[in-house]
Formats: sequence, C-alpha cells, structure tokens
Amino acid sequence: MMKKILFILLLGIAAISCKPSPYLGPLDSPVGNWEGIKGQYRFNGEMVAELDSCVFSAISFYRQGYCCIEGMNGAFPYIYDNESGDLQIDSTLWSVKTLTGAEMVMDFVDRIYPEAPVTDPETDQETGSETDQETESETPEEDTPEAPSAPDKNGVILPAEYKGFTIEADRNGYFYINDSGKTVYCNFKGTKNDADSLIIDFWYDTHTNHFVSF
Repeated sequence: MMKKILFILLLGIAAISCKPSPYLGPLDSPVGNWEGIKGQYRFNGEMVAELDSCVFSAISFYRQGYCCIEGMNGAFPYIYDNESGDLQIDSTLWSVKTLTGAEMVMDFVDRIYPEAPVTDPETDQETGSETDQETESETPEEDTPEAPSAPDKNGVILPAEYKGFTIEADRNGYFYINDSGKTVYCNFKGTKNDADSLIIDFWYDTHTNHFVSF
C-alpha cells in the first residue's frame, strides 16, 4: 500500500515538473486576452498624466479578425500588420511597440473620420444680400456680456481652455488648433462632483497603453 501511495506521489511530482512554462517570446499576432495595467497620456506632446489603468481595461483579440472590449457592446473588426506594428481597431489607428506572450504596448495614433460633405462654393459665398450686410456693418456693437455656454451631453462647457489652447467641438469630437495650425482631436478624463457637475482632470490627444496577458 505504501509503495502504491509513493508511486502516485512520484507521478504527481513528475506531472508538475513536466508542465510546460508559458511562452513569453515575440508574437506575430495580438490574438489572446489582455488586461490594461498602465496608461500614459499626452497633450500637444507633453505628458499630462500616468495612471494604473488604460482606456481599455481589457481587450480580447480573436483569429477571426474581430475583438471584444470590456465595457463596450458588440465585436469590433481589427487588422494587424506584424511588420509595421500598425493596428486598426474599428475606426481607430494604433502602433504596437511591444508584442510578446507576456505584454503588449501600443500607442494611440489617430481616428478615421468620415469625409466632410461636399458643398457648393457659390452657395457658401452667398452670406446675404448687400442690404443685409450693410445693415449689419452699420449697426454698432453693444458691449453685452455673453451668456455662459450650457454643458454638452458629456458635461463639458465649451470653449474650454487647457495648456494655452482653446478646445472646441465639431461633429467628430473635441479638438484644438496646435501651433502649426493643425486640427488635433482630443478627449478628457474627469469625474462628476456631488452637484453632478463635471470636473475635468486633464485633456489628452494621444496615449500609450500597457497590457499583460491573462
């Protein structure tokens, strides 16, 4: 009986010692389950925050070419180029800097925005009749204070000022004009206070996300 018990214990030890260790080397695809553990956020090239969480708390990539993101309904198509590290998830573009069996690090690059509608230049130039324009120019401006803007659906009051730039919004989202005259889309991190008013912690236009495999 003792020999039998000893034999079973030896088999158990052998099974544990023969258990393959997880692969931690380079991967040619992000297929798998990833947990966000850290995020660095930048605005106009300046680091504005580093958090122990990512924009995506968890994301799973499947071989069929779609992924699921925790907290977001549905499945999203993705395309990954192993040579360049370019990753497109739905309408967002990323650059994968590190991809191993242990970790994945990727930078947000940009969004793919719908093309602006085609307009008729002649229509755009017709701003009113000559009489209307003369009337407007001859009417003296009154120094009346502007009414404060109402918060938008996210609770943001626009225009907003941040790091010396004015943030506004169009149909594609929030944006500012940088020093080169380029339109840069951005987003914010914030919380609601006891009065249900939005307190913005910071704005960011790009970010780096760190994930570990699970």
